[in-house]
Amino acid sequence: MRNKDFDVFAEARLTPEYREIFESLRRLVEETVPSAHEVISTGSPAWQGTRILASVSPSAQYLTLGFERGAAFTDEHGLLEGTGYNTRHVKLWPEEPVPLDAIRDYLTQAAAIDAPAARS
Repeated sequence: MRNKDFDVFAEARLTPEYREIFESLRRLVEETVPSAHEVISTGSPAWQGTRILASVSPSAQYLTLGFERGAAFTDEHGLLEGTGYNTRHVKLWPEEPVPLDAIRDYLTQAAAIDAPAARS
């Protein structure tokens, strides 16, 4: 379900180019993990299952799509960055196409890790 706070965030904090990327991410999450809820977490838009699956934060040059448990992912696409214990992120540049297939794969992995059966 769409959260109006996401719209407020996009209008206030994102350039038109970033809004386009952000909307493509929203559609992709809706298609890939329809049970995820849109929430604002630590001031940024995020998608939550049992826990936070992914979040978006803008920088001056790109949007960062972070995955809370991305270190556990299989990265066949080679796009995940970061060296933290749990998180990994993908940089989404306005002048480049959004890697939808890779992000769909990462979202699917995030949802599988989040599933109650996976935590038992």
